[in-house]
Amino acid sequence: MIGASQYTTQVSGSTIYVSPLSILPLRNVPVIAPDMGLDREVIDPSEVCAAIRKALLAFDLANGDLPVALFVPWRGPATFARLDAFCRGVCEGMARVLAHGHPLVLAGDGDVGGLIGVHFHEELGQVHSVVSIDSLELREFDYIDIGAMLDLSGAVPVVIKSLLFGRKSA
Repeated sequence: MIGASQYTTQVSGSTIYVSPLSILPLRNVPVIAPDMGLDREVIDPSEVCAAIRKALLAFDLANGDLPVALFVPWRGPATFARLDAFCRGVCEGMARVLAHGHPLVLAGDGDVGGLIGVHFHEELGQVHSVVSIDSLELREFDYIDIGAMLDLSGAVPVVIKSLLFGRKSA
């Protein structure tokens, strides 16, 4: 196996949530992308939690020593019930990371980053820092840098560092 890395820059959507703004910038945050069942009509918080814990364990991040970005491939409507179930599962699944004082970092491909972030603080009363950004394409083995919010757009710059692997020819 031969490995290399690729850097790309994207700008998040403008429907994001960052609280407090002083939490940015973040650097070298590993991304996990568990299958949390977000394409189903009813989201099961215990399934979300289990998927997150499994991914954290697989990437040796389960002890919570490092901040972690959770990739959120949101599908379907952003109803209160679906958002609430998802957020409750995330809180439980990311509990060890949050217990170490790291921010809750969510990066999605849909347009629900702001709704998710607001739900954590307003509905669940989370006191942790929350960075919930969207309109990104990420995958496991990526690392992200999230820059400070851009004044005019309300978006943030994101540098994605992707690890690429190929097979060595014989």
